[in-house]
Amino acid sequence: MNRRSFIQKTSAASLLISTSPSLLYANQKLSPPEVEPFRISLSQWGYERDIFGQGRANNKWFKKMLVEDPKQVLQGTLDPTDIVIKAKNLGLHGVDLVSSMIQAHQHDKQWLWNFKAKAKDHHVKFICMMADGAYKIGDYNAENRKKAILEHQKWIDASAELGCEHVRINPFGTGTYLQMLNNCASSLTILSEYAKKQGIKISIENHGHPSSNGAWANMLIETVQPKNLGLFLDYGNFFMGGFSVRPRRYYDAKQGMEDLAPFATGISAKTKEFTVDGKEANIDYDMCMEETMKHKFKGWVSAEYAGKDLSCDQGAQKTVALLQHYQQKYKEPSIS
Repeated sequence: MNRRSFIQKTSAASLLISTSPSLLYANQKLSPPEVEPFRISLSQWGYERDIFGQGRANNKWFKKMLVEDPKQVLQGTLDPTDIVIKAKNLGLHGVDLVSSMIQAHQHDKQWLWNFKAKAKDHHVKFICMMADGAYKIGDYNAENRKKAILEHQKWIDASAELGCEHVRINPFGTGTYLQMLNNCASSLTILSEYAKKQGIKISIENHGHPSSNGAWANMLIETVQPKNLGLFLDYGNFFMGGFSVRPRRYYDAKQGMEDLAPFATGISAKTKEFTVDGKEANIDYDMCMEETMKHKFKGWVSAEYAGKDLSCDQGAQKTVALLQHYQQKYKEPSIS
C-alpha cells in the first residue's frame, strides 16, 4: 500500500467513526453509552420554610407585604440566592425560581445579573420562573385582566434577564369554567406573543380549581395561539376545590396524567411523605413517570419537597434520590 492509499483509507475510517459512533459500538459488540431520559432541577419553593421562616405565618399580612415591602416576608435563615448552592451540593445544574422569593428585586437589573452570575459560578442555570401575582389572568373583570397581564409581562422581563427557559403562569380566574377558559386563553395569547419576542416560553400549571381539571387545562392549552405555551405538570396537584370547600374535590390522577402529559414541557415532582423504601407515600410515581415518558419527555423535572416531617435539605435529598431512580429506569442507549 502506498502512502496516498493509506491516508485515504485511514481518513475514511476516521470519518466513519466520528460520524457514526453507534456503528462503532455495533462493530465491536460494545454497549453504547446511556443518556439521561430527563434532567433534575431543584425547586426554590422546596426551601420556603428556610427562606420565609415566619414570614408566611399570617397569609393576609404576607400578601400585603409582597405588594408594599416584599423584603419583610424573608424572615428565614436562608438567603434566596443560596438556592444555587443547595443545587450544587445535590449535584444538580438547574434551579426553578419563585417570584415571591425575589419580589423585591424584580426591577433591579444589577441584582438580577449578580444572581445569574452567582448561579453560573456554581454551574447552575435557571429553568423556570414560577410567577405569581395579585391579579388573575382569567378574571371576569377586564381591568383586572389587564393588570394581571402587566404583572406577568414584568416577570417575563425579569426572567429574560436571569436566563430562564420558561415562565409558569397560573391560569386562575373568576366566573364560570367556560368564562375562565376563554379569558385565560385571551390573556395567555397576549403573554405568549410577548414572551416569544424575548426568547422565553410560557407554561401553565395544574395548580388548583379548574386548572387541576385535566380536561379543562387540556382545552385551554389547545385554545391558545400562537403555540408558545406548554405545561408545568405537577404530579401532586389534582385537587380542584378551595381548602375551605367541603366535600373536597379531586380530579382522577390517572385521567389527569393522560389528559396533560402530552403537553408537558416541565415537571413539578412534588413529595410530601416517604415510605421506608424511599417512595412517595401518596403519589403514584410509577404511573406518573410511565405516562410522562410515554410521550418522550426530555425536559427538566423539578424536585420539590413540600412536607413538614423532614428538614428542607433532607426532603430535597430524598426527592432527588427518588427521581434518580427513575432516571436509571428510563435510561436509553445513545444513538448519536
